[in-house]
Amino acid sequence: ASLARCAGSTGSAPSDREAARDFIIERGYEPDVAAGVVDALSAPGSGVPPGGLLSMVKMMAGQWEIGEDAGLHALAKSVEQELARTAGRRLVRFTVKPPRGGAPFACEGFEGMSLKDVAEHGTGSGADLLREHIECACSGVMACSTCHVYVDPAWFAKVGEPCDAEQDMLELAHEPCDTSRLGCQLK
Repeated sequence: ASLARCAGSTGSAPSDREAARDFIIERGYEPDVAAGVVDALSAPGSGVPPGGLLSMVKMMAGQWEIGEDAGLHALAKSVEQELARTAGRRLVRFTVKPPRGGAPFACEGFEGMSLKDVAEHGTGSGADLLREHIECACSGVMACSTCHVYVDPAWFAKVGEPCDAEQDMLELAHEPCDTSRLGCQLK
């Protein structure tokens, strides 16, 4: 019976490469990002042996069930930035005015990146400074308000109003105002 079942099967087991890509997609990443991660790990010199892609991405995912990543997220964000650059997404430049009279500084990120993404995965001295001023304790799922920021009133219409779920979190933030947003949602 076992042989008949196998003989009637039209599918085959996915390759290590496909299984790794599917695992990454199941973690919530876009297919093009998953393919880019697999390509990076398949590159000569990556140190991943043939047939070891799935085990490597599982190891890099860490204890993903409880939000403890071991490098997959950082690699995926790097791939996202490279895809944005090569896809012609605009590089957006903006100025951050820190609280309590700190000196304003310039930051940049690709169109579609959240302020949290720029702080955590951006490059340059502006991203380094932003990292010192913004925290995101909930990993960007709108379960806290630690990334609360004030948007300059002149820019608020351009970035848009918060959705209802974001507004609920902003009500819990320290001293919210009419132009408050969560950095994890501000793109």
